[in-house]
Amino acid sequence: MTTKPELTLPDYRVEYLPTTISIQNYEQLQQTVDDYANKFNNIVVTEATEKDAKNIRAELRKVSAALDNRRKEIKKDFNRPYDDFAEKVKVLRASLDRAIIPIDAGLKELEEQQRQARLAGVQDLIEEMAPNYGVDSSEIDVDPTWLNKTISKKKIVDGIAGAMVSIKKAKDKLATDISTITKYAEVQRVDPAGWVDQLKQGQDVDYLMAAIDAQVKRQAERQRELEAKAAEEQTHQENRGSAIVDTDTGEIVSHKVALMITTTKEKMWLLKNFMDSNHIQYEKVK
Repeated sequence: MTTKPELTLPDYRVEYLPTTISIQNYEQLQQTVDDYANKFNNIVVTEATEKDAKNIRAELRKVSAALDNRRKEIKKDFNRPYDDFAEKVKVLRASLDRAIIPIDAGLKELEEQQRQARLAGVQDLIEEMAPNYGVDSSEIDVDPTWLNKTISKKKIVDGIAGAMVSIKKAKDKLATDISTITKYAEVQRVDPAGWVDQLKQGQDVDYLMAAIDAQVKRQAERQRELEAKAAEEQTHQENRGSAIVDTDTGEIVSHKVALMITTTKEKMWLLKNFMDSNHIQYEKVK
């Protein structure tokens, strides 16, 4: 089917005659209702008038219900012609829907197939362009607007290029920041791994440098405290055979622990110097 079908309905007419609803003797009816309301609207309810008040209320409600029931009867009769007409239209539309629904489903399926085809085309472009921008194609999220039917290929290419440039800049900056933090941590003799992880999570370089400085300061203070404590303890300790004894208490304060340490040669020398300066005995295991 390549041309638009000319669908026309046969001439038909809907006969509709507006209905007049009128209440005969309305003025007299209104006057009677008003008289009832005026007669009883000033009743004072007390224990003495409670029974009469309930009876009057019941009678007034009965009159009100009778009026409303008549309204409902008229409405039902008034609506019956329209309800019959609406049901006939419903039947006619159901016949048309039997053709509309499968066409609608087919068009939606075709639209999804076309969208998937456009998506495959965009992904092919991303794969093709990624090496030129130094990024991985998996790093590029497909913008939903790139899948619009009306978008031009130039706009898609420009959009992909813009995304790739942004990602490349972010990657280059991260690489530079990682190098900066790694070198700074190594100079401060701090393991850079944890600081690099924070950097990857979005932390600022200046903040991390200040944090490294603060950690180094805390470690230095802690080291001075330990060294001072060790120096003070040595004033009342002496070697007795293979043990170190506290001369004030007689307590054996030495402990022997076997460790296998794996680290760089540079850090191993640092560890040796630390143990020597703190009079920690050690021996090489053969």
